[in-house]
Amino acid sequence: MKTSVYMTWSKQHAAARYNLANSGILGCNLSDLALTPDDLVLNGPNTEGYPPLREAIATRYGVTASMVTIAPGTSMANTLVMATLLSPGDEVLFEQPTYECMLASADFLGARFVRFSRSFANGHAVDADEVAAKITPRTKLIILTSPHNPSGVAVDPRTMARIGELAAAGGAHVMVDEVYRDILTSEQQPCVATMGGPFITTNSLTKCYGLSGLRCGWILCSPALTEKMRRANDLFGVASAMPADSIAVAAFRQLDQLMARTRSMLTPNAALVRQFLRDHADLLDCVVPANSMCVFPRLRHLADSEPLHDKLRALETSIVPGKFFENPQHFRLGFAVKNADVTQGLRNVSSVLRSLH
Repeated sequence: MKTSVYMTWSKQHAAARYNLANSGILGCNLSDLALTPDDLVLNGPNTEGYPPLREAIATRYGVTASMVTIAPGTSMANTLVMATLLSPGDEVLFEQPTYECMLASADFLGARFVRFSRSFANGHAVDADEVAAKITPRTKLIILTSPHNPSGVAVDPRTMARIGELAAAGGAHVMVDEVYRDILTSEQQPCVATMGGPFITTNSLTKCYGLSGLRCGWILCSPALTEKMRRANDLFGVASAMPADSIAVAAFRQLDQLMARTRSMLTPNAALVRQFLRDHADLLDCVVPANSMCVFPRLRHLADSEPLHDKLRALETSIVPGKFFENPQHFRLGFAVKNADVTQGLRNVSSVLRSLH
């Protein structure tokens, strides 16, 4: 059976006292949400997604409810898009490096991978000319993460528009996982689904808002394609859990407050990470986005981050080895947890880095 190697590792090995492998903001408690008994609904109409939740998502992201498909988290939203659009042997253009779970889903569906680079040497940017050179009549889907997982770098809007034009000309679609989008500030663009045409957005309340337990994810695309997504979902989730959906509606009313919580954690932690990277410039190279909750440093003098990871485990500290992103010389460093944990975790990374040299 085909499975996600990274997800298995994450469930079994990523947790640590100083968790710098964390991929989203520290989870909320009920005290972070203002809830009333009326916010919890046990049963009701949700055959095509709980209507108040679809309306809340549509309003927040500038689309219509007819463009919203509810899914249990971004991972399932991504899989549902691929299951709707791909048949065995179809070509999928994937960025490299990328989030391994998406590769695993496409592999499970029998798709053929074609890769384009988001390399350190190019600042983890996307080269639209390279994408153009890789598209063939067999290309059905182009998949991006923006901001990028693992580097945190967003795709330039002009590049995104060009990729959309290329896809449309070839009869393909463009799926953009925007699960980290909402932490962007001055450079934030409308979600790509508002660009119409071949674009599909996936997102959730997980990474930016600390609401992983709700499993509230969604797909935004044209109404015609939305109908196909909903029919495909009849084979997967069918209908989501009403209590989770109703609490998600309450959360949407409070997203600005939840984002303030996120920023209050990320701002000081990002300053710590930037200083850490400056202090270790002799050992690490890194592209540092203006706004992110993770970075993807490259080891200057070691070929593999696995020894770093293994020694950090003895210090109750975790990072994500670069092998899970096809770049063993790199590691993903997350900093969306408590400030004190980031502070001590970075001290531990520094100590082990120095010991390895």
